[in-house]
Amino acid sequence: MDDVITRIIEIEKKSSLDIERSENTSRKNIEAHRLALEEEKERTHTLIISTENSRLTEAIQALNKQTEEASLAAVNAYEIRLQDPARVEAVKGKIVAILLAG
Repeated sequence: MDDVITRIIEIEKKSSLDIERSENTSRKNIEAHRLALEEEKERTHTLIISTENSRLTEAIQALNKQTEEASLAAVNAYEIRLQDPARVEAVKGKIVAILLAG
């Protein structure tokens, strides 16, 4: 009877050790997987930020180019108006008329 009880205790100890080893292995595997997922998340986050920064930089450059083109067109249109002698004389006439009327 004592042999049977001793054998049962030995089997339970061995089973407990096996379970503990399996639990430790599972914990390590889970932790390794969690770390891998965290690293992947960080890489993805960095990639998204980098991509969006590039996209925004390109959009800003395009808008700056459009603004410069519009500004240049406005300056050119203004200069063309000032180069028209008939228009300049008309404006001078209106200014003189306003001054004389006042």
